[in-house]
Amino acid sequence: MREAQEARDHGDRATAERACARGILYVQAQVIKVLYGYAEVLDRQNYGTGINVRSKAQKLEQARDEQSQARKSGGNTYLGFDPAAELKAYADLLASAKRNNDSLLVEALSSAYRYAQEANLRRTLLQREGRDPTGEC
Repeated sequence: MREAQEARDHGDRATAERACARGILYVQAQVIKVLYGYAEVLDRQNYGTGINVRSKAQKLEQARDEQSQARKSGGNTYLGFDPAAELKAYADLLASAKRNNDSLLVEALSSAYRYAQEANLRRTLLQREGRDPTGEC
């Protein structure tokens, strides 16, 4: 996202757009990966909720794949849950297990996911206003 900001600051909206897309896709892929990891941790600790988190990861992965096939920018798919909140719960679990560095990384990913979602919303609003969202993220 920083690369997109720098390119936009230099007036290179095409480079900013590519960097923005890469950043959003990277965050989304990492969120899915970490949610699957969270499910595994819950399963190992016999909390019995791993299946619920795994189902949410699958739903997010399916939404991403459908958006990709439809070639949507951003997309507005209702998931029925907040991936950032799931990541925050995982970060809290890691912190309670004294895995503070891992907890901080998951919290950062949660923040990045929220930022990416806000970027998608900004882009949608710009399009509705008839403005060019290229490079905005």
